[in-house]
Amino acid sequence: MFGDVFKRLNEGNLTMSLPPGFKVLLVDDNPLVLKLGRAIVEREGLSAFTASTWIDLNRELASQRPDLILMDINMPVMKGNRLSELLKSKPSLSGVPIVLMSDLPEDSLQQMFASSGADAWIRKPLTRDKIVSLVTKFSAA
Repeated sequence: MFGDVFKRLNEGNLTMSLPPGFKVLLVDDNPLVLKLGRAIVEREGLSAFTASTWIDLNRELASQRPDLILMDINMPVMKGNRLSELLKSKPSLSGVPIVLMSDLPEDSLQQMFASSGADAWIRKPLTRDKIVSLVTKFSAA
């Protein structure tokens, strides 16, 4: 029974009830990752906005508050785990979950996550299942 439900979810034939108006901020210096992530988020009926640099990130955060931040670890200038630390110290972002993402080996990712202040981590590539799972988890919190 559940196998069919999971298969339909993976194929995109079954939608889960995700919170309307939920905003996901995708932070990555790779335009393909941003494009894919935005497409997945918007296909699920959620709002997506993106940042590819520290300057873009500051501009986006000045204009709107996300409900979830998905951030690449390997960002230029300042690594995502350090950005996460910095963002977590801002009172305006308290309570906004940050999820680090990377294609680094799992042990390296866990090590960087441990000192980041982030709420979770995932391995790339971004998929619908990963995004739906994260939104479901953090919208219920």
